[in-house]
Amino acid sequence: MRISPSAADCWTGPRPANAAREASDELPQPGGLGRLLGECTLMTDLFHRLQRVAPTAVSVLLTGESGTGKELVAETIHSLSAGRDEPFVAVNCGAIPATLVEAELFGYERGSFTGAVRSQAGYFERAGRGTLFLDEAGEMPLEMQVKLLRALETRRFCRVGGDRDIPLHARVIAATNRPLADALAENKFRADLLYRLAVFHLHIPPLRRRGEDVYLLAKSFLDRLNQAEGSNKEFSVDSVRYLQEHSWPGNVRELHNTMQRAFILADDEVDLRGASEYGAEIAEPGVIADSEVTFRQGMSLSAVERVVIKETLRRCSGNKTRTAAVLGISVKTLYNKLNEYRALD
Repeated sequence: MRISPSAADCWTGPRPANAAREASDELPQPGGLGRLLGECTLMTDLFHRLQRVAPTAVSVLLTGESGTGKELVAETIHSLSAGRDEPFVAVNCGAIPATLVEAELFGYERGSFTGAVRSQAGYFERAGRGTLFLDEAGEMPLEMQVKLLRALETRRFCRVGGDRDIPLHARVIAATNRPLADALAENKFRADLLYRLAVFHLHIPPLRRRGEDVYLLAKSFLDRLNQAEGSNKEFSVDSVRYLQEHSWPGNVRELHNTMQRAFILADDEVDLRGASEYGAEIAEPGVIADSEVTFRQGMSLSAVERVVIKETLRRCSGNKTRTAAVLGISVKTLYNKLNEYRALD
């Protein structure tokens, strides 16, 4: 079982034909670990730590920028674990309305709220003895964080509207693309829950710090596209140069999308620089031209956040996708913030 697939799925080789992956499929191989690709020091260190933590049952926290492949790392941990034949269930916490988070995670009984016409198992139950991947865990409402913490500590939970304790067998892997230190400082994330989730912490490096891995990944994408289309296209000389010159603020997701565009436009030689003109314009994370913003002394952190978000949106010409990329948050989170501001205006 796999829910809410992400674009991180596309930055490695193809999945094994057998849905129940064997441990041998995930053993180290030249250039990577299982479906993860990488030869730089940062990635080989990550692979070694993955192999250490995967066979255990401890909770893992994955951090890293959007598009670095956190869900695929979670899948790799699952495939190396003792529960590899059990379900891998992924859920995007930032995409669930705050009022439904508890029901989605823990399930609900018939009649427990308006619209609950039948009983429904939540993500924890569906994960069984496998792995539950909580993406964008930093976006979870504070009141839900308390309930999640209790479930993780007691290893038991109840469906909404139910009175029966259900054992929690699933391993939990959480991920976030926002600095949790900031969330803690702003009282948007509980420190006790952070410690419970981050029994083992893994940081996924951004593509701009991975050196020659950029070419390794791009070549993998090109080989797969050639195989799928029965073609034999190659990189232009300038494309190889562009791979190293570009900072790839959208990380592996941006690289994959650029490769697809360049492949479509190419006859024989793939021109990545030219194809970049047809994609979304993304600035370096946290950097935007003419980025000076003035704040009044004594402004609250929430007021400062509001100014930054609105000013970034203005300078991105209203492009919400680009604004979210610059701010390092999900588009869903950006929409939620903007809706909050409209309600206050």
